[in-house]
Amino acid sequence: MNTTLDFSTSPITKPPYTSVSHLATSPQTDRLPIIVLQPNGSLDSTSSSEFQSVLEESLEQVTEGVIVDLLWVESTDADGIAALVAGIQRATLLGKLLSFQAMDGQTRAALEVEWNRQREISFGPRNDLFEKDLERFLDQLTKR
Repeated sequence: MNTTLDFSTSPITKPPYTSVSHLATSPQTDRLPIIVLQPNGSLDSTSSSEFQSVLEESLEQVTEGVIVDLLWVESTDADGIAALVAGIQRATLLGKLLSFQAMDGQTRAALEVEWNRQREISFGPRNDLFEKDLERFLDQLTKR
């Protein structure tokens, strides 16, 4: 059975599949501090671009951040992972928090691999090696 994410294209002021009843708007901005997105079904090539749009719009609208509750997501393919990574990148640019909850292990591992790959493309490979003189100095300190 192949299902896709269930959400509408309603305006971002009332984001689809969100739980906001326990949240109050900020008195200074009339915006929500946090939006909870709860997709369900499959986060795949047929649904990921729309989900990515909703996620990015939600990040634009909140004052603090977005929580993505993946409890009801049955499967995630490469396009779904790319949408989650794009959300991380957008949150970073905006200085907002983005939290993924109830993510299965396989999706988490794929997300970490893709996020590390994107970071390497952007910033180059990690090089944690010290100069040999510094390494010798540190070795001498630990032998004392």
